[in-house]
Amino acid sequence: MTNLIDNPLQDVMQVCRNGHVITDLLQAYPDRGLSHCDRCGAVTIDRCATCGLEIPGAVHVPGLVPVGRSLPPEFCSACGAPFPWSRKMELAAEGDPMANLERLLRRLPRVIRQLRSRHINRPAFQVADERDLEDLLRALLPIYFEDIRPESRTPTYTHATRTDFRIKPHGIALTIKRAPWRDCEKQLGEQLQEDVTYHEKETTCKTLVGFIHDPEGFLREPAQLELMWSKPQDRLELRCIIAG
Repeated sequence: MTNLIDNPLQDVMQVCRNGHVITDLLQAYPDRGLSHCDRCGAVTIDRCATCGLEIPGAVHVPGLVPVGRSLPPEFCSACGAPFPWSRKMELAAEGDPMANLERLLRRLPRVIRQLRSRHINRPAFQVADERDLEDLLRALLPIYFEDIRPESRTPTYTHATRTDFRIKPHGIALTIKRAPWRDCEKQLGEQLQEDVTYHEKETTCKTLVGFIHDPEGFLREPAQLELMWSKPQDRLELRCIIAG
């Protein structure tokens, strides 16, 4: 994994996936780092997901303390890959079904928080479990997609009926989860593999998106879990998106 050892005066920047700088002094002051953005709730990263280069932060000058925050770069200086907040990625998303779905899912926690604040005497909208998430996405998915087909099933890992969404004709299936408690990474990983086995039976399914809502921040290193779980399977590609 690449790091900034070559320039010991260069610190590391931590940025949320929506482009909010958390700190550009992550190495000097690691306690300033956050797993999720305190402004929008998005997952934070401190390195390029493509090549692993750490995002360059403030430059230390002997005897001086850096003041203010730098702007996050739009592209990795090592491999040229765009960061999630890059304008290039936003423009590309306008015509890319998978990018549109990812943008919607990553912003879903912001929608949930906004719905908690309503007019007086109106009950706050609560998302307590997967069924609430399914109801919300059933209402939001038509913003981007025309042909959405809910599919009910009962996986072995739950006694309750779950609803997945097939997004045709793009060959995308969406399954929804909520992180139940701390140290649940192994459980969620096993569930995703069962989901893969189920959706591989549908020959038109090319991509399975596993969305995990983690409002309590139970999952450690969510960005690393996304990278670990997002990979090609036998007959489809698994994409994992974690947002809280």
